[in-house]
Amino acid sequence: MKRFNLFLNAMLLMLVAVGCNEDFDMPPMVVPHAEHQANMTIAEFKAKYWQDGRNFIDTCKEDTYIHGWVTSSDEEGNIYKYLYIQDETAGIGISIDANSIYTTYRVGQEIVINMKDFWIGKYNGQYLIGKPEWYAAQSVWEAGRMTLDQFKEHVEINGLPNVENVTPIEVEIGDVVGHNDRETQLKYQGRFVVIRNVEWEGADGELPYSESGSSTTRVLKDEQGNALNVSNSNYANFRGDPLPVGKGDVQGILYMTGDDKWAMYLRDTRDCMGFSNDTKGYITDPWTVPEAIEVQNQGKKGWVTGYIVGAIAPGVTQVSSNSDIEWQAPTTLDNTLVIAESPDVQDYTKCIAVALPQGSNFRRDASLAAFPQLLGTQIWVKGTLATFMDMAGITDNTGSTDEYKLSMMTGGVTELYEDFEGCVKNGTMPDGWRLVKSKGDKDWYIDEFDSNKYASVTGYSGKTPPFDAWLITPALDIKNAGRKEFSFMSKVRYYRATDVLEVYLMSTNDPATAELIKLDPTLATAAEGGQSDFINSGTIDLSQYEGTYCIGFRYVSEQQPNYTTWQIDNFKFGGKALLQTIDDFETMNGGVSTSQTSFSDLISNKGWKATNAGLLNGGPSDAPPTYAMFGKKADGSDRWAYAVHLNGKTTAPGRLISPSINGGIKTISFAYGCVLTENNVSFQMNFYSNASANPVLVKTITIANTNVVKGTPYYYMEEVNLDAPDLMIEVKPLSPSQSTSNKDRFAIWNITWENM
Repeated sequence: MKRFNLFLNAMLLMLVAVGCNEDFDMPPMVVPHAEHQANMTIAEFKAKYWQDGRNFIDTCKEDTYIHGWVTSSDEEGNIYKYLYIQDETAGIGISIDANSIYTTYRVGQEIVINMKDFWIGKYNGQYLIGKPEWYAAQSVWEAGRMTLDQFKEHVEINGLPNVENVTPIEVEIGDVVGHNDRETQLKYQGRFVVIRNVEWEGADGELPYSESGSSTTRVLKDEQGNALNVSNSNYANFRGDPLPVGKGDVQGILYMTGDDKWAMYLRDTRDCMGFSNDTKGYITDPWTVPEAIEVQNQGKKGWVTGYIVGAIAPGVTQVSSNSDIEWQAPTTLDNTLVIAESPDVQDYTKCIAVALPQGSNFRRDASLAAFPQLLGTQIWVKGTLATFMDMAGITDNTGSTDEYKLSMMTGGVTELYEDFEGCVKNGTMPDGWRLVKSKGDKDWYIDEFDSNKYASVTGYSGKTPPFDAWLITPALDIKNAGRKEFSFMSKVRYYRATDVLEVYLMSTNDPATAELIKLDPTLATAAEGGQSDFINSGTIDLSQYEGTYCIGFRYVSEQQPNYTTWQIDNFKFGGKALLQTIDDFETMNGGVSTSQTSFSDLISNKGWKATNAGLLNGGPSDAPPTYAMFGKKADGSDRWAYAVHLNGKTTAPGRLISPSINGGIKTISFAYGCVLTENNVSFQMNFYSNASANPVLVKTITIANTNVVKGTPYYYMEEVNLDAPDLMIEVKPLSPSQSTSNKDRFAIWNITWENM
């Protein structure tokens, strides 16, 4: 203790000595002071230079000074290259080509602007101080972004920032929306405002301020139903935060969009104030059945979850006993469901009933009459918690797909072919296909190359790795499909082994909750950093699975300098069972292969005829006339495939002619390639109707591949939809070299098709 006291005394002496030494005094703080004062308010200045229209620019020639306090901040990334100020009368925006403006011009900082020889105008409806720029598309001048140095030449900072100088004015949505007149725009454009007692449309505890792929417009609504758009950047630091739920106050900066609509910028999430964030009844926090029963007929609306335990019995209009419920499945009627807290409940007083509206998706997907397997499974239903048929219920559910959710899928398609040709590059996926970003900000997208469209994904240009992105098919009804199988084509570019493509069978289209069964299709391969051609997955058998599932393509990547690009095309599921739709080339020439340089006439047991052709066969490795590239037969057997080898010389071109085909052709697929030195394959596949009597050409497919690699298989699939009688297929070389010697030779094998 004595030593400790000595230490304290020494420290006190040191402090006294320091306090008496003037060399340690802090330097005085320098407070900036503007040399000029405003001689015009912002409101007066805006009114003087106002022009109608969406774009203009003008120059101030008078000795005019305006002042204002900074109301905006780009610190959180939602306001980009704009600075907003306001005085006691109005607000105005300033367009500056700079980032991190907030580090110099903080909220509450007063500035004085010398407007002489400075510019005022509009940019796409916004009234701004900005540099003249020529907008060629409209042949008009507009207010573009000035440099930061140009701005500083006209600006003086006055005093220190004080946020108390920045007070929003209170407005209602109805004060601005629908009012595009001069007076309203002058009053509110660029003004920092607060709107009371509003809610975010669609806020459910999960919906973020902005989607990751692009800036997103969210909507504020008041009690009168008025709506105001709020622009949220996908680069904002709070982009992924969920929108506040409930009602509260929102403040921000008003501006005018190019389509003469009012909108608002938020500075950060602190601009949303007083929201309850009570998520009960949202999909992320649904009522349980007991909770929903407790708040019946109180005007509560939202989501309820429980387990399907039955349906209301035929003839019952008022439920008064347990016998009024059918507690088994299939039920007699398809128009109601009864749900409870657990699957074993059979007491109607502990249940909730909901109608399945006639003709609705809800009835299509969820009735126990059609899908008895739903009994005992979990369900989520949205509506008003109110009495239905004299028992606790959910009303006002219209039966749309966004008002119910099942824990297992029902229904689905029994056949699906998707080549993405009906899509637009970088546009939306086909109907029924779903995209899910489990991690990161990368999605699958539609791409196009060489007139072919496909689904693609890559981590390139992603901002928030790691990435986990799903491309999910529509619901597939395996149980009722004629062929319980699927196939697809894949291609890989800029391959990195750390980027993974996985394929799953999914019990629902939600990766977070679905049962996931990993499948093992053949996927495209390439050397590190290289690329492949489109490779066929092979036929993936699903016959062991009963019910409805999806196929999910999952892209997974960690952060890295370079990323793989994966591409998916020609997805095919189900369809009618295969009939006599596969070649029998192995029966040509008695099953004996010919030399790869020998060409003659051949015929198969089923009637395929080949002229100036050879017969080659598949095997585990290359030992001519055996080639590994042919692989196995496409009929699912373990037999090696045989290929017809056609000569393309112009003096005796090869031909391959099919026997007569009945039942039409829906989708055709085949493989081709070169076993010799050719690298340019070009041929036609012609389809003739009434082939046995008077052949009529009804369709032609042209294959032109100028980059063929020897020993590499190439796959082709197309939906031809030919329902003509007595069809015939002809394969005809186009002889690109136009040589009279043995040239332009190629092999074709595993020609399969599906009847209409």
